Amino acid sequence: MNGLDIKIKGVLTDKYTEKDDVPTKGCMCLQTYLVEPHEVWYKKHRVTLINKRSMKDTIKIHETAFVTATYRASNEALSKDKYSTYWKNPKTDKWIKNYVEKVSLKEPFTHCLRNRFFYETIKQLIDNKEIEVLINFGCGFSMYPFLFGKDLINIEIDQKDIINYKRKEVKQLIKEGKLPDREIHYIAKDFNLEKDELEDEIKSIVKGKPSFVLLEGVIFFLSKESTNELIELIGRIQAPGSYFGSVSFLDSIEKTDCFKRLISFFEEEVILNSKFEYLTLPTSYYQSLPSYELIEHEDYVSLSKEFSPTDIVEDGDLILNENMYLLRRKMHYP
Repeated sequence: MNGLDIKIKGVLTDKYTEKDDVPTKGCMCLQTYLVEPHEVWYKKHRVTLINKRSMKDTIKIHETAFVTATYRASNEALSKDKYSTYWKNPKTDKWIKNYVEKVSLKEPFTHCLRNRFFYETIKQLIDNKEIEVLINFGCGFSMYPFLFGKDLINIEIDQKDIINYKRKEVKQLIKEGKLPDREIHYIAKDFNLEKDELEDEIKSIVKGKPSFVLLEGVIFFLSKESTNELIELIGRIQAPGSYFGSVSFLDSIEKTDCFKRLISFFEEEVILNSKFEYLTLPTSYYQSLPSYELIEHEDYVSLSKEFSPTDIVEDGDLILNENMYLLRRKMHYP
């Protein structure tokens, strides 16, 4: 029995189950039914294979938000995220155990370093009164809004299922007194498909205030075209002097055994029977952005020396060595 779910912009528009024995290989054709002559254009198709194993035993891309939060909770003294523990659950713990054994035992540690870097960076900018708004693209279950003061305006952006679940859980945690009340604007939009609406909504909240935009754990899953479009959007919503933090892999990561294990894991455990498409970026990409200047560049080796001197990462090839970039919006640019 073969099932087919058709979605447009994440919304289920049709669901069909083929009960007869039909071939599972071949061509897919798109068509519409109208009486009058008409023309239809299609773009950005995404086909995901779903079978019994993928539904039951694997984790979906968006569910990695639970994983990242659990990583941060593994060492709260290092990550400085005392609220991430609220997202821990048995399913995620089981998945993490499988992942770290097959890919890298250092993943929880390095994610704590990443969170610490952006925590310290954002905190300093707030203390210096350089930013008033924190905009987190692909926010997942990160808890930055609750780690800073109540005067900060927070904009959390992610897929509909993530935002709806997070909003509900956060509301309950605040009601129970487990989280401080904060000004948070949740935006449930796919920035691959709804850029114009997203830009208008963000601008209506920011209103020209200096901001910090965070792209943490996002670029890896985007195409180069989508990344360019997203960074252009960020440039349009940020006032001069605002800041932009990004995380990505260098091209050289592809040669490491650790990265090869990561790709194998995704293709075997996450997107079954498909080739995992990902994006790496050279540092020169950030240096060449016309509306930004690169002011800091770190990786896990340098961050371990700063924040965990008793557990320094000596060899970047033994970990999934991400690179953290801090950029400032130019006052004037071509």
